[in-house]
Amino acid sequence: MQTNKIIQLVLITLLLLLSMVAMSSLLELRYNTRNVILGAGCFSVLLLVAWRNVPIDAKLLFIIFLGYALGGKGFAYVSPFEPIYIGEISLSLCLLGLLMRPRQMSLFDTPIHRLIWVYVLYAAIHLIVDYSNYRLLAIRDSSIAYYALFFMAAYCLFYNKHVVKAFERMIKVAIVLGGISMLYHMSGIGFVFPGFSPHIDTFIPLCTALVLYSVIIGIEQKKIHYIIFAGVIAMILITAKTAGLLAVAAVVLCAILIGRVRKLIMPSLVLVSLGLVALSTIAFINTDLAIELLLGGDTGEAFGMEGGEFVGFSGTSQWRMLWWTTVCVDTMRDSPFWGQGFGADITGPFLEAWLGPAHADPTGHARYPHNVMITNFGRLGFIGLFIFGLLFVNIGMLAVKFCRKYFCSVYRRDADLICFGIVIAGMVNSVLQSTYEIPHGAIIHWVCLAYMAARYYNPEANNNTLETEAPKEL
Repeated sequence: MQTNKIIQLVLITLLLLLSMVAMSSLLELRYNTRNVILGAGCFSVLLLVAWRNVPIDAKLLFIIFLGYALGGKGFAYVSPFEPIYIGEISLSLCLLGLLMRPRQMSLFDTPIHRLIWVYVLYAAIHLIVDYSNYRLLAIRDSSIAYYALFFMAAYCLFYNKHVVKAFERMIKVAIVLGGISMLYHMSGIGFVFPGFSPHIDTFIPLCTALVLYSVIIGIEQKKIHYIIFAGVIAMILITAKTAGLLAVAAVVLCAILIGRVRKLIMPSLVLVSLGLVALSTIAFINTDLAIELLLGGDTGEAFGMEGGEFVGFSGTSQWRMLWWTTVCVDTMRDSPFWGQGFGADITGPFLEAWLGPAHADPTGHARYPHNVMITNFGRLGFIGLFIFGLLFVNIGMLAVKFCRKYFCSVYRRDADLICFGIVIAGMVNSVLQSTYEIPHGAIIHWVCLAYMAARYYNPEANNNTLETEAPKEL
């Protein structure tokens, strides 16, 4: 039985890779017709064969979930034509599936549902006004709002017990693929595969969830290799990016303080101690190497460290602060309540100040100032910031309640740990990187949040006996 599952997993992964090649080839359809036909055929087979009892829109949602986990930005930004990417195609089909199931159409069940509608409607008004000036750029930037509709579609899909069971299996595969993506990204390997471009905004939440899941399962099942594995992934994550450090810290602290998982305290202290011992040993052998390992990444740079000395808050900290300040000053000057609008250039002024007039053209550069609150303020003004702020707080409140209810419960499921880790890490990542503005960050985040909301607010709606099954041993 176990062998069959491994074979199925390998086949799904291979089909996914071939599908990624096909989707990438859509960008050059005229020159890659054979690849498109071959890959599209594999994608169709994947849709038909995988998860037989799951509706086709849920299958599509799971496939892009896995595609983002493995391929990151490379899989996200493939499209027939901009701004119609694979995420937007999937969203259209998911909303169509939602309309075809009126009995499962739960559109106002939770406070998050209601705030999303307010946010999306305000953004839609903004888009109508902004489109005349910015055209496709306005549609592209409005993704920060319409990606939230994945929450609506996924929440209703989780009324189906087959979808829930398939999701709970699929998400374990996704965090493993996220770990592989991170290792590939950090290795610096120059190998390029179509549709494969791992990105930190995808693998930081996935790898944080992998750390949380591995260490808790390792403690409960007394499997030391799980804990060691979690420690290795955590060390790579926290030394690579400031967002990774804060995400791991936030998730572990929430589990201990809110979820009352007291058994996490000792392993956390042990892993920190072992890390310090390892660094001390390396420092004794080669001081320069230890300094490079500890302070050579984005984390050390963010704290103003360079070459082992404090040189002032520079690097990532400085350019972020300058970008945020530039956006806020420009918005306050032009339109503080309405904002600069979808499609407006909130990148050019920063690039000019940071790199000089020759780099003022925002084409090809990030359009998001690596902070979701600043993005909302710059594009939607104080009104949009207030609405999204309420939504953000409600997401945090649900995560806290979910953690308190399930982490020490006999009814806790593995997917509970994973989704919680992804959502919390995504929220942390959104104030230093990008989560809600990009498909490979936002879609995974909203789907996992929908699973948590369905579990918390209506756990028995799909007759999956989530709260009535026999207790398991912890």
